[in-house]
Amino acid sequence: MGEKPVNKRKNKVLSLLSSILSSILRGINVFRLMKTIFLVERKNLKFRSILSVLILFIIGSFIYLENSQFRELEAATAAEVIAKNTALDLFRNTDATDPEVSTPIYRNLNVQSNQLAYRSLGLIMDDDTTYIQGAIELTKVRHEIYSMDGYNNVSQFIPTYRQNQLDHVLYTAIDDQNERLLVENSNFPTYIILLLLVLGVGWYLLVGIFSSDILLDEEDHKSLVNGYPFTMASKLSAKVFSYLVYMIGLLIITFVITVIVASIKYGIDLTYPVAIFNGDYFTIAIWEYLGLAFLYFICLSLTALTISIILNYYFKNLYIAIFVHFFLFFVPQLIPALGEWFWFLPFNYLNFSSVINGQVAEITGNQMVTLNNGFIVLVITIVIMFLFIYWQFYRSQIKQSKMVTIGGGNV
Repeated sequence: MGEKPVNKRKNKVLSLLSSILSSILRGINVFRLMKTIFLVERKNLKFRSILSVLILFIIGSFIYLENSQFRELEAATAAEVIAKNTALDLFRNTDATDPEVSTPIYRNLNVQSNQLAYRSLGLIMDDDTTYIQGAIELTKVRHEIYSMDGYNNVSQFIPTYRQNQLDHVLYTAIDDQNERLLVENSNFPTYIILLLLVLGVGWYLLVGIFSSDILLDEEDHKSLVNGYPFTMASKLSAKVFSYLVYMIGLLIITFVITVIVASIKYGIDLTYPVAIFNGDYFTIAIWEYLGLAFLYFICLSLTALTISIILNYYFKNLYIAIFVHFFLFFVPQLIPALGEWFWFLPFNYLNFSSVINGQVAEITGNQMVTLNNGFIVLVITIVIMFLFIYWQFYRSQIKQSKMVTIGGGNV
């Protein structure tokens, strides 16, 4: 009687060991297939193209910063003075002739002009304190104008509420932390902001285009892929891991090279504040900004990969996959109302730059479109899509096994 429990325990142990061994073998098989995919695809034009695009981007970003007025305070202040004078011209024939009956919006614009004068004076005298105090006071005065009657008549000459709030928290943080004022753009913080602005706009589309034939390119290498005794699940896992490793590798290389070169060229400064929107307006340090961007780009990479897999599975057409990626990316700009009502859908969060600076929330009119919600929505989307992909391919694999069994051999 005592032999049966012993045999059951032995069977359980053997079953567990068999399961572990089977998992290890599957992992080894997936790794071997990943190696094969890398060997086959390393000479593929798209692999070389994406690497060339990133190299050109790194070189071009430095050239652009040196030859542009990106975030330079002198040019920005001069442009604001011109815009303010244009707005005031709309009222000069009526309000300016009788100050006692002038409208509140006209008086507000005059006060803004005074604070702009302080900013200009700070630049002329090379006095950071004067500029910063003038900038903070200007944002406070501007804050009042957005709720005034007649604002729509001058809105094109005034920074948006979002831009004003970002300016307010930035200059307040610079003042509180006793940071230096970055007048010119030849500095580390400004370069990092430019880097993540451009890379944040294009990363999803870059991965989407790169992976748009993730299942279709197998047709070009049937002899290599189908020659191995791999299940469809193993092939798919190897493909996803290969593409993900490649994209994360490119991300790491891009971040490391640009940070090192910018540090050598401009001097490193990882604590300078950057204004962001995440349900509220506040600042974070440059190193936090870099870390958030890196994690967000990984989420975007997985999102693009899973969407490409599903599109390839159903449509088997490269151009449809690319079109859908572009459509999803531009939906918030094309149909802002969708973002207002469907803020929980992933197409609102495919552009890192416009999410973290509050632009998507401004366009859609929904303050729920935040960075935190972006992470949550993208992660949930990735999990749901992977479960869907697993279910589809598992069902396909069962169907294929039945066909093999019925046919009495290989299909």
